[in-house]
Amino acid sequence: MKTKAIIYDGVDQVRFGDVTLPELGSRQILAKTLYTFVSPGTELRVLAGHYGAEGNYPVVPGYAAISRVLEVGKDVKGFKVGDVISCRNPVGFADCGSMWGGEAGAHVYATEGEDTSILIPQGLKDEEYLPYAAAEVAAISLRGVEAADPKEGETALVIGQGMIGQFSAMFLKLRGAKVVVADIDQNRLNESVKAGVSESVNLSEADAAARVARLGNGGYDIVVEASGSIPGVELAYKMIRRKPQNYSTEYKVEPIRFYGHDWPRLVMQANYIKEIAINPFSFFNGEGVTILTPADRGVEERQRVVEYVRAGKVDMTPFLGNVVKCEAMPEHYRKLQKREIVSLIGDWRE
Repeated sequence: MKTKAIIYDGVDQVRFGDVTLPELGSRQILAKTLYTFVSPGTELRVLAGHYGAEGNYPVVPGYAAISRVLEVGKDVKGFKVGDVISCRNPVGFADCGSMWGGEAGAHVYATEGEDTSILIPQGLKDEEYLPYAAAEVAAISLRGVEAADPKEGETALVIGQGMIGQFSAMFLKLRGAKVVVADIDQNRLNESVKAGVSESVNLSEADAAARVARLGNGGYDIVVEASGSIPGVELAYKMIRRKPQNYSTEYKVEPIRFYGHDWPRLVMQANYIKEIAINPFSFFNGEGVTILTPADRGVEERQRVVEYVRAGKVDMTPFLGNVVKCEAMPEHYRKLQKREIVSLIGDWRE
């Protein structure tokens, strides 16, 4: 069975074409795509030849989709024809590589393990499922925020306002933190301000680092590094909350258990193309920090995001502004590369 897909033929080569679906296994489901949500960081890096893509083209990128079940394998339990699902990482195609194969008009999905699909509210109109398209990508940010365990009234800095950074800011705000965001792209910052962050700083401006520090009164309880850049990492460690004696010139040595279990948290929420070298003793102005490196999202985070959307606890509207027909998506990948747009959703309905 053939289906349409976004295909990368090589570095910076993207087109709309045909791929062949695999045979349906006994514990798998076949689903028709309604919407796909582009993860710009991952998909643009694959387009640039990273993550093992170079030398393995052609590949179909992406991993996040909302789909309607067309057929179920004979041993499938709990899914039925007509179900609408939030999906990730489909089974690979028969005649094309996958990284990770989500940008296509139909897929075969697993019904077990971490790649199982998530049932979402049934009986809605197609367009009412659009907010759920962002759930798979948002779940990555949710995992990082939950790992940091924000407390009401804490201060948080998010460096980088791509999708992961914007979702991180949203969930930090939901947990009651004061959220400051920083980026070099004013359009991204404008979107984050509309979404309700406390403050924003354009890092391309003079004295930007001092401004970021001032907004956090010298340091932040939580710093999320979501830019994937070396300057982002360098700024992140400088903005970690310091012990009280580090605010003055007078030298003091408090007991090492000064913080107890209340260390500031640094969440490394991006992937890095280049190696980053640090000296642990000059890494930041303090004696301890919890470094968190969430690498993915689990079924639990995916389910929680779906429930947040259903219950109206998070507003996905700011992330749904660029919905295009699937055949027009290649030209919009170019716009993502040029930062002319922040987000991209493919409409795969007939």
